[in-house]
Amino acid sequence: MHPRKYTILIVEDHDNTRDGLTSLLAADYTCFATGSAKAAMRLIAARYFNLVLTDIHLPDASGLEICRLVRKMSVDTVVIAMTAMTDTGYRDRALAEGTLYYIEKPFAPDKLLVWIKSALRCQALARGSRDSEHRAQTARAN
Repeated sequence: MHPRKYTILIVEDHDNTRDGLTSLLAADYTCFATGSAKAAMRLIAARYFNLVLTDIHLPDASGLEICRLVRKMSVDTVVIAMTAMTDTGYRDRALAEGTLYYIEKPFAPDKLLVWIKSALRCQALARGSRDSEHRAQTARAN
């Protein structure tokens, strides 16, 4: 896995947290960051991201809306949701919307790196599986 080839969108409304996440990830990944759900949605509509790391509670929209948009725009993009809330209802909805991980703040930076690497590995495996299936269908059709 070559981390630098992966692009991550960070959606976090708290400046210090967003800056910290960007600093943590920018050494290995191409990062875009925003504090607004609406700005995130414009970015998602305009370009491909391998992974979206989004806060659930944002001032202008729910992170769940971001999850829904990502699912519509790209089946390949992995979503990790994060929140300071411990309400299991949000966790269940986020997972139902297609997030791979739902993590509670505060979390250890090294754990986040493990989750991201794991998520990107899952993405690569899923893409490889779809590609293999497509090649097999093409071979059967010929």
